[in-house]
Amino acid sequence: MNPPTERAVLRATRRCLRREALSARRVPMGRSHFVFTVELASGEHVIARITRPGRAECFAGFAYWRRQLARVGVPVPRVLSMDLTTTVLPWPIMLLEKASGDDLCNVYADLTAAEKRGVADDLLDIRDRVRSLPPGPGYGGVANYGDLRCHPHWSDVLREYFTGAIDQLTPSQRQRPAVGEIRGALRELRPEFDRIDPLPCLIDATHQNVLVHEGRVTAIVDLDEVGFGDALYPLGVARAGLLARGPEADCIEHVAAPLCVGPVRRRVFDLYSAIACLKMLAPSPLGVTGPPPVDSRIAIRLLTLLDAFAAAAAHGE
Repeated sequence: MNPPTERAVLRATRRCLRREALSARRVPMGRSHFVFTVELASGEHVIARITRPGRAECFAGFAYWRRQLARVGVPVPRVLSMDLTTTVLPWPIMLLEKASGDDLCNVYADLTAAEKRGVADDLLDIRDRVRSLPPGPGYGGVANYGDLRCHPHWSDVLREYFTGAIDQLTPSQRQRPAVGEIRGALRELRPEFDRIDPLPCLIDATHQNVLVHEGRVTAIVDLDEVGFGDALYPLGVARAGLLARGPEADCIEHVAAPLCVGPVRRRVFDLYSAIACLKMLAPSPLGVTGPPPVDSRIAIRLLTLLDAFAAAAAHGE
């Protein structure tokens, strides 16, 4: 799927909002959708999200979960307009208010120690607010409470994440010892996973999709699905994403601490980070951008982290 042109995005914004739009700029962070920042004649900026024609349910899910989360006080952007019929564009489009700030991974290195504590406090508060929603009908990411695509066990979700990633890896990547160590840890820890309740968590709020401005969380910006299962999982993803870019992820370790007390839960945290590394290294069949180039600093760092996290998950180190 080729990305929509800036001219097409401007035209669609004008039709959806009935307001003059001056410029559109592609935001490279969007992996599952094309994301643009659009400047209006008023000086305001809005976010345009565009997805494949067969994935309109993602935007319907965003609107649904936005209402649920706003009700319990989670900072989420307002939906200004959306067209899921592909009449405005050949693709579904959603227009959102633009929250202040940037993805956590883009600003993390510049945060002071006090600001990192502030971000951690905000994430803990958001987690408590999300947990006030009802439990799910099953496990995994769903578009609404009636979504029947959920799994019967949390271990089934993890198995899907793992097999989905390794199916997209190169043959040499699949031969790394870490892949076998993850497979063994998934098998050994399955009884632990099957005791986890289907409680809600923001499964895509990781090192990305968490906007931070002046040391505080201003918005969660990917709400296509809310996950039901272990709230430690997205923290494992966030830890891997931050460590792939810098020397530490202390903020995320602080948020994760109450959820990984004891050696077994620490192994679980390491396993989640290992699976996250695999997923970041693998192309996504539904993605609009690929993984980092194999010779890039991030890809090399992800491979190192993959080996370390997989060994810790397998051996409890």
